[in-house]
Amino acid sequence: MPELECDRDEAHTVVREALAAGGGWLAPEQTRRLLEAYGVPLVPERVAATKEAAVEAANELGFPVVLKTAAPGAHKTEQGGIALDLVDEAAVLEAAERIGPPFLVQPFLRGGAELLAGAVQDPVFGPLVAFGPGGVFAELIGEAQFRLAPLTDLDAGELVDSGKAGRLVAGFRGAPPADQAALVDLLLRLSLLAEDLPEVAELDLNPVLALPDRCVAVDARVRVAEHGPAHRTKSW
Repeated sequence: MPELECDRDEAHTVVREALAAGGGWLAPEQTRRLLEAYGVPLVPERVAATKEAAVEAANELGFPVVLKTAAPGAHKTEQGGIALDLVDEAAVLEAAERIGPPFLVQPFLRGGAELLAGAVQDPVFGPLVAFGPGGVFAELIGEAQFRLAPLTDLDAGELVDSGKAGRLVAGFRGAPPADQAALVDLLLRLSLLAEDLPEVAELDLNPVLALPDRCVAVDARVRVAEHGPAHRTKSW
């Protein structure tokens, strides 16, 4: 397996700062710093404290956009904290009034299979990497699969190719196949992060849009805690 480039110093700094503040769910800026340190592909985004700043960010990124709550750790869909395909300033303002600050503004991406990828620290087995169907029906569809970190190329390839997620990656019902190599690379980077940083107790990328020429995470949540025994392991 080729050496993956990452900025461990930056990642450790983010985790230390978060733990010094009491741990828990990272703010969007911290989440982005951590994931970018490991080369995880992320959709561009802007954080906005006010609805006027959200409109300014939308104009900067270009319409259509997505507006989300920037509250750390929020389940955005379940809490009504997301509005998709906003085509103009009026639509952004209307959504901002409903969601409430602070906001995340992202370009609205179309197409691709919706998958989830993540990592969790298991009290018995240690760091695990997860992969499965994603989007709003992830928990309903289920079948997220797990592998022990560190992953090999073979491990990552099996996660990408097997189960219901593998059917989506291969191109379900006439959809174009997704970029398998990009997804394998993503899982290897999550494996490295989970192995390097046992304080990252829970990491969710959902959805990850698997496109024909790349993959990109459009929503991310990361929880940090002092490394120690856990009471429960996330199962998606």
